[in-house]
Amino acid sequence: MTRRLLVVGLGNPDRGDDAVGAMIARSLAGRLPAGAALRERAGDMLSLIDDWHGYDAVICIDAAAPAGEPGRIHRLDAARDALAPDLAFASSHAYGLAEAVALARQLGLLPRDLVIYAVEGLGFEAGAPLSAPVAASLRVASERVAAEAQRLARHGAAAQA
Repeated sequence: MTRRLLVVGLGNPDRGDDAVGAMIARSLAGRLPAGAALRERAGDMLSLIDDWHGYDAVICIDAAAPAGEPGRIHRLDAARDALAPDLAFASSHAYGLAEAVALARQLGLLPRDLVIYAVEGLGFEAGAPLSAPVAASLRVASERVAAEAQRLARHGAAAQA
């Protein structure tokens, strides 16, 4: 059974490593399962709740705040597990991805499957390019998200290897 899938790259393309979600999303064009939707989102992340409506599965790609290993790729099953308190998402807005997930959970609007890929960043300064460790992780992160999209489109998060 093919499921309705949305992949969303998050972040501000003009703030250093915050651009990683959008860059990974762009690299996925033409590589997602048939019928999957691909979007980029910058700004207030509470609007994600509207974006998720009508989808069986959602993958969000975002930058994570520095925690000691820039470029490290974290996978979180946000539909089943609380977001880890030690992994903060980078956001230059009042409400970020963690707040959108928490609100959607409270309102019963969380997608059945919601997987987050967060790439640990190093710098988020306005006008800065991606840091070297984050740029080096782009290909691997893109491959992981593409594989996850294939699994979610077919079977759901429980099929994750």
